[in-house]
Amino acid sequence: MFKRKEEKIFLKTKYDKIKQTKKDNFTFLNKTCCQKGQTVLVGDSITEIWNITDLFADYTKSTSLAVYNRGISGDTSDRLLERIKENVTVIEPKNIIMLIGTNDLGVNSTLDFTAKYVSKILDIIKTDCPKAKVILQAIYPVNKNIDKYMVGSRNNADIKIVNQKLKDIANRKGVVFSDFTDILSDKKGNFNKEYTYDGLHPNAKGFAVVTQELLKLL
Repeated sequence: MFKRKEEKIFLKTKYDKIKQTKKDNFTFLNKTCCQKGQTVLVGDSITEIWNITDLFADYTKSTSLAVYNRGISGDTSDRLLERIKENVTVIEPKNIIMLIGTNDLGVNSTLDFTAKYVSKILDIIKTDCPKAKVILQAIYPVNKNIDKYMVGSRNNADIKIVNQKLKDIANRKGVVFSDFTDILSDKKGNFNKEYTYDGLHPNAKGFAVVTQELLKLL
């Protein structure tokens, strides 16, 4: 049985060189070539590997809005809080799509941890980008039967609880909450193997399904 850790452990966690470089790269790009008023996807590895060039091509063509990817593999919600201003809000996006929290569960945080930090992130976004449309995604389901080592301590029961907390926060903050659990799950409630390759991350087909749903909200 995994023991959930105290928050002070997370607050002492530092990026390694690779993750810090990704954060610094985003900061540099925002300062040098990114335009304001575009669409930004932000989160962890699920966002980082999103096939946005392909899947948002028609959206960009029809709206003339660029789609910027600000995902960093391994990000937890407290780490995202640290970089949200320089990686996201500084370019004042028109749309912000956020997915974060699965790694909080992966390192055995408390079930209130993600809600606490997502709430702080949303407060910053609302202050810095009051006109932005914010879409907060529910944490995706997992499937231990595909790769139990990749899924680790994450489980769908905890994810369901955290997602309800995120939904409540989204409602209070006045942002859009998008929950694709039913679409991504099989009959047993696990991440459908048709849409994931390791039980945690979507494959291209999974990303295509989610993208089509998000485009309806944009």
